[in-house]
Amino acid sequence: MKGNHYIFYTPEEQYPGMPHGEMCGDLMPFYWEGRYIFFFLYKYCIYATETRDFVHYTKARLVLQNGSPDEQDWHVATGSVCYANGKFYFYYTGFCEGNRNEEGKNEQAILRAISKDLYTWEKDKTFCFTPDINRFENLHWRDPQVFWNEERGTYSMLVTATTKYGDYLRNGCTAVYASDDVSEWRFDEVIYSPGIYPTHECQDAFKIGDKWYLVFSTYSKWWETRYRIAEHFSGMWETPLLDDMFDGREFYAAKTVTDGEKRYLVGWQAIRKDCRDENPFVWGGNVIVHELVQRNDGTLGVKLPDKIRSVFKRQIQLSYRRKDETSGEACFHEICGEGFCWRQIGNLSKTMLFEGVVSWKEGTQAVGLMLHTAGSRLEKWCQLRIEPYHGRIAMERYNQIDGEQMYVDERRIQFNKNEATVLLLVSGNIMLAYINDTALTTRCYSVSDGGIGIFVECGEMRWTKLALLKGEESDEHI
Repeated sequence: MKGNHYIFYTPEEQYPGMPHGEMCGDLMPFYWEGRYIFFFLYKYCIYATETRDFVHYTKARLVLQNGSPDEQDWHVATGSVCYANGKFYFYYTGFCEGNRNEEGKNEQAILRAISKDLYTWEKDKTFCFTPDINRFENLHWRDPQVFWNEERGTYSMLVTATTKYGDYLRNGCTAVYASDDVSEWRFDEVIYSPGIYPTHECQDAFKIGDKWYLVFSTYSKWWETRYRIAEHFSGMWETPLLDDMFDGREFYAAKTVTDGEKRYLVGWQAIRKDCRDENPFVWGGNVIVHELVQRNDGTLGVKLPDKIRSVFKRQIQLSYRRKDETSGEACFHEICGEGFCWRQIGNLSKTMLFEGVVSWKEGTQAVGLMLHTAGSRLEKWCQLRIEPYHGRIAMERYNQIDGEQMYVDERRIQFNKNEATVLLLVSGNIMLAYINDTALTTRCYSVSDGGIGIFVECGEMRWTKLALLKGEESDEHI
């Protein structure tokens, strides 16, 4: 398999007209002895890749082979790995679509495999946790997330389930089962059942400081990864008022992993069919890793992991800059009383990182970056927009004028002191932006390389602390 093994991992190379969408799906991260092992779904099986820095990844290896059409694990699906009793336990989902509506059978069930070294796994044929039909419907029963729960003093298993009597497509819930030694599981409680979503997929729960966080993904409107906050594991789970997401609408099925010091959020960035901007999304994509940041109010933000930032060392010369009259450092200053003004400041190639701090005069409508610019009359471009009075950031591109306009790639954000720190990682068709501690990842397939510039609409802006940095040389395929 020739994929991308540099920062944005995929097991297969992505190319225009690719005949399938089999990329990384449903990342199941696990940390052990300095290694981050990312188990993921691929071709109805579970594979794994490893990394120590979120930059370089090993080639994928098969972990769990799917079974025959007559077996419960005809399709092997999402789960989690835990360590207990001197062994590694992989709890995962077994899908057998042929069992749907068959008396005495289950389309979904929770299965288990055991390993001593994280490489060789043996399916435990004695374990099959079927839907608890006395409490839940006999359909959604998957994505087991198992962890040691300090608050409970037991192992907890989160299960994607649906209540029996909830409204149609609104009965998704988070069920919890408990075990003292992972051998037997008993019903504990339902910790979250808001009556909003059809399911809560790929759930994760963890504690930072004195706050509990519940992460889950939903597909009822768009593909989105959301989170809730509580004082205790049982809830009540509160929704962050400004924004309950970590990234945009193509970042999905994210779970977290910790090395004991920092906690990272690992998910996949969706791709579009045939790698065309106007086509619908298909399942799976590239690996995206964010480092979680706990804000003073208890909400969560994200940042680029330091391990990724550290590989960008070679600074590229920027053009059209002047000295700040006060500090003496290089800056860019633009005034545009009405309409749109922009200036190219450099060129993009391969994988590059832009850093800067932008400030704006009160009343300015928008500031930001122009990316992948091309043509004497700016025929091609992508635009990272900061709109202070709309309280949002957005990514737009030239071919949305007559193209697919189902939604805008945007995030809610609150600005202070008319200033923002901007970090943008561009690699192939992926554009990963951090505005302060808010992320927005998007793609544009119809552009490559090109220029990078700054812009302002109806106002005044100033950029300082600017840097355009190149990563180490790599054989990268996005």
